[in-house]
Amino acid sequence: METPQSLFPQWMRGFLLAATAYNILWGVFIGWFPETFFQWVAETEAQAPSLIIWQGRGVLLMAAIYLMCAIHPGKLWFLILFGAFTKVAGAAWFYFSILETNVGKRGIFHLLMNDLIWVPMLLWIAYRGYKYKKLKG
Repeated sequence: METPQSLFPQWMRGFLLAATAYNILWGVFIGWFPETFFQWVAETEAQAPSLIIWQGRGVLLMAAIYLMCAIHPGKLWFLILFGAFTKVAGAAWFYFSILETNVGKRGIFHLLMNDLIWVPMLLWIAYRGYKYKKLKG
């Protein structure tokens, strides 16, 4: 029989804290150096679209959400699910709107490492949070 404590091993909270730290670092980098980020990921010398700064702000917002979820993963499981959704939606938006489907090796690296690699674990933790919520009633 599962107990509320068994649904959230410490590594899950650690994963959410790692996601918090990663998003803080990545959001600050994108927000402070949008040209550098865009030119690196798009493999071009073109000027970065102004939306890139908003991407950095969105990443920082998600850092705050992941931190709250690390503190209360069972109560905030739906925000973890939202985080997984934003990773998939953000990758699709970046691919179609920013990269305009012209993706080089750096763009693929960005899409995989910044967005898609996190999704399976976020979904797993959200599922465990949902089970916790059902168990607690």
